[in-house]
Amino acid sequence: MGRMLGSFADDEELDRPDLNKCPDCDCFFASDACPLCKKICPEEMRAGNRKPVKHKKRKKRSGTGRVQFISWYHRWWFILLMFWFMPIVGIVLLVSSPHEKWKKWTAAGVLAVLYLISWLGIGGIISAFTNLFDRPVDTSLSYEEYVAECDELTAEQYYRSYAEYEDDFVTLELKVFKKAMFTDISGYDEYTYYVCTPVDGGDYYIILRDCLIREEQVLIPGDVVTVYGQGDIYCKAFDTDQGIYQGPCLNMAYMEFAE
Repeated sequence: MGRMLGSFADDEELDRPDLNKCPDCDCFFASDACPLCKKICPEEMRAGNRKPVKHKKRKKRSGTGRVQFISWYHRWWFILLMFWFMPIVGIVLLVSSPHEKWKKWTAAGVLAVLYLISWLGIGGIISAFTNLFDRPVDTSLSYEEYVAECDELTAEQYYRSYAEYEDDFVTLELKVFKKAMFTDISGYDEYTYYVCTPVDGGDYYIILRDCLIREEQVLIPGDVVTVYGQGDIYCKAFDTDQGIYQGPCLNMAYMEFAE
């Protein structure tokens, strides 16, 4: 009996190991000669002598072929809207959506960058990134070398001429007035700030930026300290009561409690 009508060469090949096979007609038979072309079956095509047929692997399709219905709350426009106004809801919708994983990761990355830009601004992101690799004070000098480089000034001298001492090594004596929670010196950074006044009670402020190289110190109002640091720009500091204090900033590398 020959192959079924309608079969093609690229179909999965049929085999009957218990029967002979005609190499020309591709039919199987139990006798010595092919019933179609009457040729004698060669030895290599007889039952038991043929090599087993290797079945071709079918290629996996990328999809099922069905049209997938996506709910309105899983559509991209709604997810993006929620990400902007309600980020937590946007994240839940994105994770639970039927979209492909690479599209979800790409959307999450782009949205995270846009959210940071809208929150911190370009300047804040650059400042936060550079603060990871750069410190406002020179860390290459030892304590003795740093102190030796500092010019001794009074608080009034530094307050009046702070622009001349930007990045210069200076030392002065200050009295801690209160701790500041935020400063606009660079938009965003990780340092603690202290609002300080002159020891003699002058009516102006100097903002200490705590960049201590040695062990951390906790300053409280009333502490009198000798500061070794580097000059910086004029800035504003804010406390928890929303008080605003303005004055030149000094990046504090080392400090000692005055006797």
